Parts: sequence; structure tokens; C-alpha cells
Amino acid sequence: MTETTKVATPKGDIMLRQAGSGPTLVLLHGLGGSSKSWVRQLEQLSDTRRVIAWDCPGYGGSADFPGDKPTSHDFAKALLAALDAAKVGDFDLVGHSMGGAVAPWVARLAPQRVRRLVLSATKVAFGADDPSGYDMRLAERRQMDDATFGKVRATGMVGADSPVFDIVAEIAGEIRLSGYEGAVALLKQADNRAILPTVEQPTLVIAGANDRIAPVSATKAVAAAVPGARSVTIPNAAHGAYLEQPEVYNSLLREFLDS
Repeated sequence: MTETTKVATPKGDIMLRQAGSGPTLVLLHGLGGSSKSWVRQLEQLSDTRRVIAWDCPGYGGSADFPGDKPTSHDFAKALLAALDAAKVGDFDLVGHSMGGAVAPWVARLAPQRVRRLVLSATKVAFGADDPSGYDMRLAERRQMDDATFGKVRATGMVGADSPVFDIVAEIAGEIRLSGYEGAVALLKQADNRAILPTVEQPTLVIAGANDRIAPVSATKAVAAAVPGARSVTIPNAAHGAYLEQPEVYNSLLREFLDS
């Protein structure tokens, strides 16, 4: 059974969605997601693990981050504070897209706690690649109603004909403007070229073969930057492989985390 817990941190309350017991697996969502994005992982991986998905600051049940320009380092510290409050010791970590910009900082700040690292559909640098694209997304959030914005973002993440389109659109449509502004500011300055080569944990990099947001070439650049990282591509999946191909995605996670 999945439950939600709100924990207090020095920078505001953070909502955690969790299920199961055992070794802890922490899941970080992307710009267009929330803890709800990980429903298939919470369902399917909690038989042997304590699976925790957060709402990043400004999303879902989490408070807005103080200030208007949080960084990946800020979000990493917020996550660790939330996990401290939830009495989590060591853990495996999955960072998807924007979560993949934050996860290496978590590993850097707490190398003794992060056992293994998975970077999913992410990039080495974000804003440097497409600064105007993030401005456009922010303008859409400001101008569109929730349902329209959700559908526009879902089309980019999974494609209009995807069987999980409605789920992705609903989750994206729930993102409040203040949280989106903070997350966009984070991504526009996110650049992990210096930190990725310092990652010490065993690392798996996952790509979706049809991903237009973080193409396979971008994820392979991430894998090349992390010493000893393994790279794998999921066929017939776009940016939301964790929802589009959950059995394949979760099988990859089990194999890697249990190895």
C-alpha cells in the first residue's frame, strides 16, 4: 500500500510517497512530473524494497523553495534533509531528467549514503543546451489552463498516441506555477560537466530510444562522463520510459541494484 508523508525540513515541508520495506530506493522526478509519476515503481518494486518518491520543492504536497532561483545543490540538500526526517540511512537513487541533474549532487554530498546511482533520460547540461526552450515552457505554464498545459507537455514526453498519455498529462497539469518557475530556474543553470566525473558509485544510465527531450546521444554523453557507467536504451519508449515500459524499466533497476 502506498502512503504519503509530509516531513519538515529547514527549507520547508517535503511530501514523500512511499511503499514497501527493505533496502531504500529513492526516486526523483522530472520537470513535468511529481511523485505520482513513479506509480509503477511504487507498485512493482516495493515487494522487496522501501520505495520513496519525493515531490520536489514547489511540486505536489511540498512547500515552495525559499527564493526564486534554486540550484541542483539546493534541491540535493533539501532531499537529504527530507530523508533525514524520514529516518532513511543509506539508499539507492534514481534521478529522472531534472532529477538526473540533482542526483549527482546528492551522491557528492552524501557519498557514504548513496549505494548505487541510476540516471534516467537526463543530460550533462540543460540550460546550456536549450535556454529558450525552458523560457517557452514557463510561458506556457503562465498562459495555459491546467488541462491544456498538461496535454502540451505530455505530447513532448510520451507522444499523443501513447497509452499513458492521459496519466502524464494529468500529472503535468497539476504542477503549480511557483514550483515550475523554481524548477525551470534550476534547469537553466544546471551544468554537471564538472561533477559527473567525480561520481564514485556504480552508475546505470537509461535512455528511451524515442526520447526527444533527452535523446540517446545526450544520455550516452552522461554515461561517458561518469567513470565506469553502464548505458542501456529501452526500445519503443520516449521520455517517460518508467511509465511507458515499466516492466522493462523495473527489470533493469532490479538487475542493476541487486548486482
